[in-house]
Amino acid sequence: MDISIKLFGGPSRDMVGVLQQSRQGTPVRARYLLCRPLGQEAVRTAAIFRVLSDRLAREGCEVLRFDYHGTGDSSGEEDQQSLGDWVEDTLAAHAQLDPGAGVPVNWFGMGLGATLAMRAALRAKTPPAHLVLWEPVMAGPAYVQALLDAHRAELAREFGHPWERLLRQGKVNEPTLPGDVLGFQVGPQLARDLQTLSALDVAPALRRGIRVTCGVHAEQHTPLARLQNGPLLRLHTVEARINWMSSQAMGTAIVPPDLPRTLLSTLD
Repeated sequence: MDISIKLFGGPSRDMVGVLQQSRQGTPVRARYLLCRPLGQEAVRTAAIFRVLSDRLAREGCEVLRFDYHGTGDSSGEEDQQSLGDWVEDTLAAHAQLDPGAGVPVNWFGMGLGATLAMRAALRAKTPPAHLVLWEPVMAGPAYVQALLDAHRAELAREFGHPWERLLRQGKVNEPTLPGDVLGFQVGPQLARDLQTLSALDVAPALRRGIRVTCGVHAEQHTPLARLQNGPLLRLHTVEARINWMSSQAMGTAIVPPDLPRTLLSTLD
């Protein structure tokens, strides 16, 4: 397999990606854009994205995974970002994958990366053929609360005492947005974007003719089930329950087995 570093996005929003291709001379079955989650979730799922890229490349795919501007190895200030900016970054990454010769371009997004992928797919001049959303953010306020709760839990675990005790002793401060949450700076615009993020709606993508596979937990099927009558939407029940905001997820060395299976099924 051929692996190369891809620099793109222009001088004002330069980004870094990793392009992985199958063996030279092998016909390309599909091109895949992998959209990562944000913050600690991106750190703790990095190995999963490498494994998925390897697996897809072995199946004859060209795969690009990348860091949004202001995240990971890409330049930019963390606290100057917004969901709108990252949607533009996703479109710029999509432009690096040539959909020529009848080869489909599919996208995979996880966590907040799935939300960004959904929004970008509605903006793309040539939309992805298939959109795989894995544990997408279903609603902004609940996601913000999960971030704040995870921040408290991580510090309580680090100090070895309950959060309330640490707070009384003045050893910690209540996390707030904007601010530092789980070691990442969330700026004013991103904080507003997250707090006002509406419920996930895949209907516009379906109307655009995009096939959508949505990997969610069983209790999250209800708001999506009414759309499953048509041929374009497939709901998949995620088997593993892993809190990717928790440091304990760093010990998750095995990729949830239904994840690569779901991605490979899009090649059939």
